Amino acid sequence: MKQLSLFFAFLIIISCGGSDDTVTPIINPPTTQLDMATVDANVSDFMATYNIPGASLAISKNGKLVYVKGYGKANLTSGDAVTTAHRFRLASVSKTYTGIAIMKLIQDGQFTLESKVFGPSGVLGNDYGTLPYNANLQNMTVKHLLQHTSGSWGAASGGDVIDQNPNYTYKQLFDWILDTRPNPNTPGTTYDYTNVGYSLLGRIIEKKSGKSYINYIKEDVLAPIGVTGTDIAGKTLADQKPNEVTYYGQGNDSPFAYTIAFPRRDADGGLIATATDLLKLVNATDGFATRPDILSQATITSFTTPSAANANYANGIGIWSAENVWYNYGSLPGTRTGFMRHNNGMCVALLLNSRADPSGNENPFVFDMQDLMLDLVKNANYNWQNIDQF
Repeated sequence: MKQLSLFFAFLIIISCGGSDDTVTPIINPPTTQLDMATVDANVSDFMATYNIPGASLAISKNGKLVYVKGYGKANLTSGDAVTTAHRFRLASVSKTYTGIAIMKLIQDGQFTLESKVFGPSGVLGNDYGTLPYNANLQNMTVKHLLQHTSGSWGAASGGDVIDQNPNYTYKQLFDWILDTRPNPNTPGTTYDYTNVGYSLLGRIIEKKSGKSYINYIKEDVLAPIGVTGTDIAGKTLADQKPNEVTYYGQGNDSPFAYTIAFPRRDADGGLIATATDLLKLVNATDGFATRPDILSQATITSFTTPSAANANYANGIGIWSAENVWYNYGSLPGTRTGFMRHNNGMCVALLLNSRADPSGNENPFVFDMQDLMLDLVKNANYNWQNIDQF
């Protein structure tokens, strides 16, 4: 009884507060996420339609993580279910990370969007290839690489050769590319998607930061926002990282899920992350006032300003003006990923450990995944809880 009396006396003391009679407020514990049947059914139906073993979903509203969930299997052999801690290859969503890293270096005064890439005044100088450089190489800028308007190394300008000579180092690869691959178009005039350009941006990040690409991403982009689980994917199943899902190719994709030239495919498509950590980065560069951004408003404006050659692509991020959405998608054998940021404050990330066989008609799969994400950020009928699980 003496202990109980002392306890009540303690409660009286702390409830009385100081001499100004301020009452200490009672803070309610965090609310547990409640399953949303419609959301879960839509995701599960999509997965069933396209034979997707596992998926991870994260949704934020006004800077708060309001829904996060794993679906299906991370590994079909073991039967392990996907959890919110599972990491997925991001594929070309990695380009958004690279774009953000480049914009941060620009914000820090290391170079500008208009800085030349090659030549005596270029960011990479004469590091690769044999001099003299042709006029198109000499006139290529950082912005051209970011916006896929370099005029080189895309499907329409000699072919994307990022996976050729997989045993080459970066030095060997870019010596070979600059010396043997054509540069047919004047930079800035033509949109031609290329992984080579983003791999070169990774080398710019390394040269100007003095760190490896992945260490700059981890230490300078992600650590300030509390993200610690992002890494570079491994090539083979034996190289699988902790908490990484297993990838499953479909049809002609089947032999290639574990033949991609990781870790050399870093800045163009090599990152792994959870859906939550991807969404945290989206929220840290969204231009909203709900969470602190790691880029200034002026830098975010530059980051999301598209080129004259393609009004739908900016500097590592897609712009869908008709739907008020910023976005990016990634696709590799055994992988399909995406995120969207809507002007209404909603953001979504969806990661899959398979994709429809792209050698057939993959459009229904691609558009259905896009529509699924678009519904999640636009549909006002979803009653999202007022919780924050970041």
